[in-house]
Amino acid sequence: MRSRSVILLAMCLLAACSVRRRATDPLPVTAAPTEAAPVLVDQSTVPVSVALSSAPEAVAEPARAASPAAAAKPAPSAPAPKTRAWGRVAITTSIVSPSQLIGPELPYSADYRPLPVFPEKLVFDMSWGLLSVGEATLGVDKIVMFNGRPAYHLVSEARSNAFCDTFYVVRDLNESWLDARTLTSLGYSKKIREGKFFRDEWVLYDRDAGTFVNRRVNRDGTFNVRVGTIPAQVQDILSSIFFVRAQPLESGTELKVHVNTPDNWPLSIKVTKRESLKVPAGRFESVVVEPMMIREGIFVQKGKRLRLWFSDDPQKRMLMFKAEVFFGNVTAALREML
Repeated sequence: MRSRSVILLAMCLLAACSVRRRATDPLPVTAAPTEAAPVLVDQSTVPVSVALSSAPEAVAEPARAASPAAAAKPAPSAPAPKTRAWGRVAITTSIVSPSQLIGPELPYSADYRPLPVFPEKLVFDMSWGLLSVGEATLGVDKIVMFNGRPAYHLVSEARSNAFCDTFYVVRDLNESWLDARTLTSLGYSKKIREGKFFRDEWVLYDRDAGTFVNRRVNRDGTFNVRVGTIPAQVQDILSSIFFVRAQPLESGTELKVHVNTPDNWPLSIKVTKRESLKVPAGRFESVVVEPMMIREGIFVQKGKRLRLWFSDDPQKRMLMFKAEVFFGNVTAALREML
């Protein structure tokens, strides 16, 4: 895998590595998709195409002359609009954007499985060896209705600094929707802008049907669509960070996570040791975990390492991560906790 893909992972940990179209991918579709507006549907499972076609339209009535008697009577107050719930829709290839499934923001409920910290925003200084190259953020900002289920909205961004922009501009945005009741992923989206490389991609998971739909869009508007099956407890590459933080991290143990990117593969994470760590945000006691590269090409080539430092407390905040690349290390060190 190219070193650029390794740097992307290190700048978010958080997004799947950028890859070119594979020979097994479907041929690109030349028609550019248009962004569809969010759709209000009843609490039932229906295809998005049906919901779109059945959405009510406002029809203008012709103007009528008011009679003297009618003019003398006060106009009746308009009835309050009927509130419709954001319902669940079938995950099909007719969906063109996760925005179709995003409903209103929700308050926190005791029925939800808690995250170690909510809400949260962590800001990291990024460096390549001794050279500062930008900053990255990681956090969870709200709970929204996502396809009929309450979901934590996870966000990660990476941005190169002015110096790095002179030869390689990075503007990456990664989002995930984590089911607030099960801590499994409902969907994942990434928008990658790295130098001349462009990629918009998302994957949506239908846990009831055990399937996923993935759409990858290129700069010229062409796109590929994939469908497939998923395990019951699926995570995307961003949600897996928050899922791991919600687990006990005992030294010498190993966690198994079922990840879809949109290929299915097992992520094994070893809890290696505990140590004191100094980062720009201060000094912390930390626990070190190391994702094991079971499949070559997922993150880095065999022989390369990726390590993460979490605070050794109930919050388990990410303090630092370090990835080996072909020339040195890419490091993200915590600067702020907002």
